[in-house]
This record gives sequence, C-alpha cells and structure tokens, in this order.
Amino acid sequence: MGSVLLEALTAVGRLFLHPLTYIFVLGLFFYHIKRVKRERRHFHTKVQDVVSALLSPVPKALIAGVTAAVVFVVTGVELSYALLLLFSAVWLLQLPFRHASWYSFTVTAAVSMLLLPFLPAGGTGSAWLNDMLASLQEVNMFHLGVLLVTLMLLEAVLFRTSAASSPLLQKSPRGKMVGAHTISNLWLMPAVVLVPAGGAASQGWWPLLDGTTGTFGFMLIPFLVGYQVKAQSVYPDVASERVGARLFVTALLAGAFFAGSFFLPVLIYAAAAVVLLGRASAGWAFEAADHSSVSIYTARENGLTVLGVLPGSTAEKLNILPGETIVKTNGVQVETQAAFYEALQQSSAYAKLEVVDRDGEKRIAQASIYENDHYLIGCLFIPDDENTNLSLRGLRSLVVLRQDRRETADDEEKQEDTHEEKSS
Repeated sequence: MGSVLLEALTAVGRLFLHPLTYIFVLGLFFYHIKRVKRERRHFHTKVQDVVSALLSPVPKALIAGVTAAVVFVVTGVELSYALLLLFSAVWLLQLPFRHASWYSFTVTAAVSMLLLPFLPAGGTGSAWLNDMLASLQEVNMFHLGVLLVTLMLLEAVLFRTSAASSPLLQKSPRGKMVGAHTISNLWLMPAVVLVPAGGAASQGWWPLLDGTTGTFGFMLIPFLVGYQVKAQSVYPDVASERVGARLFVTALLAGAFFAGSFFLPVLIYAAAAVVLLGRASAGWAFEAADHSSVSIYTARENGLTVLGVLPGSTAEKLNILPGETIVKTNGVQVETQAAFYEALQQSSAYAKLEVVDRDGEKRIAQASIYENDHYLIGCLFIPDDENTNLSLRGLRSLVVLRQDRRETADDEEKQEDTHEEKSS
C-alpha cells in the first residue's frame, strides 16, 4: 500500500507537469473572455465574470474525474507517452474552432482512434518519431474504447445537469431583434490513468492487468469535456435536457459498438464514428428545429420579456426566470426598458413587480433595492428599438428627455386652456 500511496502522490505532481493542463486553462480563459465581451456588447454588463465561470464547474468536474478515475484504474486503462502526444496534437487542431463542442476530449479520443490505423510504423528519418510511431502501433484499443465511452457518458450527464447559459441578441429571419441563449459549459476533470514506468500496477494483483507486461505508474491526466448549443424557442434548462438526452443516447450507442468489438474488433472504430456523428447531429438537429421556430424572447405589447438574469442580483432573489414577463413595476404598466427603469426610480429602495411566469400565471414579486444593485435590478431585456440596449447613462438621459417632453406638453396644454378661458 505504501507504493500505491507514493504513486498517487506522484500522479498529482505529474498533472502539473503535463502541458495540456496549462493549455486547457488558457483555452478556457480565452473562451470565457470572448463570452464576456459579447455580453458587454449586447447588455453593457457581464452575466458571469471569467473567474467565476472557471471555478463554478470545478466541484462537478472533480466528481466526474473521480468517477472516470475509478473506471480507468479498475479496467487498467493505460495511455502511453506517444498516445498522449497524439492526443495533444489532435486537440491543438481543434482549438481554432472556438466552440465548446469542439474543445471536448471526446472528439480528441474519437479522432485519434480513427487516425491510428493510417499512421505509418516508421520510416520518417527521425529516430525519436519512429519510436513514437512504433509505440502507437501497439496501442491497446480496449483501453481507448473504455476511455472514449466513459468520457462520452460523463459529458452527457454533465451537460444535462449543469450546463450554463448566456443570453445574446440576434436578428430573426424577418429582421427583428430577438433573444436567444447559448447553453454550454466546459469541465476540466483530472482523472487517473496508468502510464508506463511506475511500481504500483506491476505487483500482479492489479485488476485486468498482467503483472508480467511491464511496470506502470499513476498519472493524473486533464480531460476537458463540454458541449454547446444555441436555443431561442425553448428555455435553457429544457434545451440542456433535450440535447443532454441525445448525447446520452450517443454514449449508449458507442458503448454498444464497443461491446460488439469484443466479437468483431473492427466495431471499435464504429464506436468512434458514432461519437463524432452523434455529437454533431445532436447539436445540428436541435438547432435546425429551434431556428425554424419563433423565439420566445421577443418584444411584446403587454410587458417586458426577461431574456436573462444576473447572478446574485435582486431579480435572482425574486426568482425571476428567463422567459417570464414583467407586466407592472411599482404599480406602473411597463412595456419598455425606459418605462421599467423610470418606474423603479419611483421607489429607489423597494421594488414590487407583477410577473407572468412561464405557465401564464401571475404573481407578485417584491424586494428591497440596495445602492449597488444593477440599474435594472439584474434583468436583461430585448432592446426597446431595433438597435441596441441602452447603458445606465443612456437610460437616464432618455428618462430625463421623456420627463422634459411631458412637462413641456403639460405646459403647452395649460397655456392653451388659459388662452381659451381668456378668449371666452
């Protein structure tokens, strides 16, 4: 047991020696910076800051990593140095796609599996490269199959249960400004695998490993999984459930082909193809059907449809959800952001909202407003016009302008009444 503990501690250190760990973190960082820039461009604020977005998936990613590690260690999944280099090269080719679905290691593993039969065994003129290619010829496809199916299953479960959403603005086919949500997340889960050279796994009792085949050690490998779709006709939680279910079916089909490969080895490549085609079709089919439907985030004549809610805001405390409609604010009928902002100013310390929920039922939501609260108490809406949302300064200027116009109109009406009285 002492050697096992020593290998476990060494595995943690190896995680921080792996270049993919830092490449993944940088990739996640720039992915969320891009999201924040889009949110600021559309709403003059970020929905979630980069650090929070990086840290919030960590707990479930760790749980998923432990689950994967148990499967990998029990089944004796071994990844050679050459295979890790192949994974790294394939993943770097995925990076320019700048899409969470293509950042996933499920794609990396599937593409690598399909590439292996076509790689030469040597003859490159480089001794080091020839050694790597020779090592790839000896890859155990059973280990790759376990890796692929496990990652696909975990990705489906994670996306269905904990995908995050980010609101955005887009043009409808009729040229109107409507809202939508990008439902996505990326989970960086470190999982233990076996690598050549170590002591714990070669003691003969290791599950599914023959101790005479060589020595192995533990290594924590960073596996990045994730997915992304855009939805405008259904709510974010509904979209993640539907797409997550399709991803889960894809994982089960891949698992079935993997099981069949015990009887017909060529089916292991079919499992990889199923993962690639299933993941792609899950998103494409959903988005095609969604794009042909009308957005639920559109401007309405009676009330303001909520497109998004800022975390930790007053709106979140009031349990306001995307897709709900705010009809009245502090007793005033509201149909525009300017009217909503102006109604909030009538009681700067308190807000009472009449909200129509997703089922069409009305409810009253009320809460105190504090000095540092968002100027729309954390609600994000479709623009009042066809251009863009106004910032706090823009809304203030618009409200002042409207008040001036109303006062001017009242003064003119009074002058007309006075003139008529004098004439009579």
